[in-house]
Amino acid sequence: MVCEAISSFSKSNKDPPVLEEIQVNVQDIPDTQQLIEPDAKVSMPPKSAAAPAKILFLDGVRGLAAILVVSQHSREYLHDLDLGACAVDTFFVLSSFLLTMIFMKKSIRMLSHNASYRKWGFSLADYFSKRFFRVYPLFATVVLIIWLLPYEKQKQYFLVKERGHFDLFKVLTFSFPHRYFVFWTLPLEISYYFCLPVFVLGVLNLRRFWWVPFIPLYVWIIYAGWHLRRSSHSPLMPHFPTFLAGSMAAILFVKLDLWMKATGFEFNRLHKLAIRAIEYAAVALILSVCFRRNSHPGQPVEPTMFFHWVHKPEHDEGGFPFISVPVTLVIVVEMLLPSCISAMFEWSVLRYWGKISFSVYLLHSFVVFSDIYGKDPSMYYDRLFTRFGLILVLCTTSYYLVEYPSQLLAQRITRVLTEQEAKGPGNLTLPFPFDTKRQFFRIPNMTQIA
Repeated sequence: MVCEAISSFSKSNKDPPVLEEIQVNVQDIPDTQQLIEPDAKVSMPPKSAAAPAKILFLDGVRGLAAILVVSQHSREYLHDLDLGACAVDTFFVLSSFLLTMIFMKKSIRMLSHNASYRKWGFSLADYFSKRFFRVYPLFATVVLIIWLLPYEKQKQYFLVKERGHFDLFKVLTFSFPHRYFVFWTLPLEISYYFCLPVFVLGVLNLRRFWWVPFIPLYVWIIYAGWHLRRSSHSPLMPHFPTFLAGSMAAILFVKLDLWMKATGFEFNRLHKLAIRAIEYAAVALILSVCFRRNSHPGQPVEPTMFFHWVHKPEHDEGGFPFISVPVTLVIVVEMLLPSCISAMFEWSVLRYWGKISFSVYLLHSFVVFSDIYGKDPSMYYDRLFTRFGLILVLCTTSYYLVEYPSQLLAQRITRVLTEQEAKGPGNLTLPFPFDTKRQFFRIPNMTQIA
């Protein structure tokens, strides 16, 4: 119904107000008639932001790596392969990838808001406190337990070679001769934690030329992977290219993800076919390198499947296999364009092992090297289920007694730092501007959750 009302009132000093005329026109309109013209522009609600990238499968990858470490140290499962070294490289790549991705997204927000030095100080304090409480409490707990054990048990579980050589202070401070068994990886990761913010801020400072250093860095990483020897119980520098590959892949992912959201880019069928071909080639390369049988001293190196086809004999320097670049390639592709590969690693069993992977890494020797089960070859499956079952129980207990409370404490410290930072903002800002309009990939006007 459309109603039109015309009314007028007259008012004089002597007479009361009188309603002169009211006219109402009523017009019937059929129910099927449009109330809005077809060509009329109607403001539609803004398009919702793209769904966050799938990262659940990374927990599954970490869980598989933890299982491979257990298998390697059992000296019974897949003993002719060096899958433990591949798993350690995977841990390094995942750690640097995730931390770089989180820190870079947070840094982009802070630079775009021209954050003060004070805010940056609180942000870095939060970053390092989270890293400390993620790694050190469980490490210190395990070190204290080993220190309380007699020498025979220290030698059995953590390969301490000399009586009285286990110095508590030197082990806790990562003295190089005292990095027993799996402890050698922790100081490498902690050292890279200090390099990561410098690398990320340096890349962001280059603005539209952020990609320029990536070309020589990838050349160096590939050269080091093929020609330089890496092994366990070594300092950071031989393994630095592995960490750097994870950080560079994270930066590439963040840049591509922001650009795709800002431009609304979507992969067409041809893009998907090309990307899948590259991804599956990388998967084939990873499998061929990982599943190379260990060569015995004095015997030639057995070629991998890939190099047996293309280049024989293979050049080999020994040490860890080189898988960091193809692994990061698969990770970036699966986060931008998920497939059955990421769905496979989202299996809840693998993700749970990934959740407790740090406890598995530090504590599995207490089960694998113990004497609680026999060594009779006929008890192969008994040992298999006993080992993994006991490791699962032990590491679940460790997670909820040590790791989880440490994470809660880190969250509490984050809240305290946030409250302290909000009390009094600083006035100084970073020396270089961050102009979003001049970036090679522009940042969309949306809030990114790190």
